[in-house]
Amino acid sequence: SNFRFGENHAIMGVAFSWIMALACAAPPLFGWSRYIPEGMQCSCGIDYYTLKP
Repeated sequence: SNFRFGENHAIMGVAFSWIMALACAAPPLFGWSRYIPEGMQCSCGIDYYTLKP
């Protein structure tokens, strides 16, 4: 195989990571749901329990 991991691959990987992080972090900033502790209180997830109009 001739694949070589180059600078463009690294840049795309970092950009993808930032885009996914922003996609997960932005909705609560705009009032779309919020994050609450789950299970044994060691991780957070989307608040499916609170009903807001």
